[in-house]
Amino acid sequence: MPELKPKQEKLIIALMSKSTTEEAIKEAGINRSTAFKYLRDPFFSSEYRRIRRETMQQVTSKLQQASIIAVETLLDVMADKELSTSSARVQASKTVLENAYKGIEMDDLQQRIEQLEEALDERLG
Repeated sequence: MPELKPKQEKLIIALMSKSTTEEAIKEAGINRSTAFKYLRDPFFSSEYRRIRRETMQQVTSKLQQASIIAVETLLDVMADKELSTSSARVQASKTVLENAYKGIEMDDLQQRIEQLEEALDERLG
């Protein structure tokens, strides 16, 4: 399996930390045409996507961990009639309900997708 060249690694690191491709190219210290040649290279693109996906999985994991605190905060605001305003309690309640409904919708969609995949497997297999 091929490995990334040092310049390619620098470009990926820069792409992950800069807002634009142009900024990343400057940060990596490589020629613009070389950078775009790398971006068109299937192996480089695959590695860049893999690294971005891994980064997003880490971010998602942190968000999931923080979501427990967020839900507890919403529940505290909903229940606190002394310190929370009525509008804050209503907003917290709406947020909890909206997300509960979204969760149900996502579960339903997941179930439908699985059923469609099973039906497709039966037809093809």
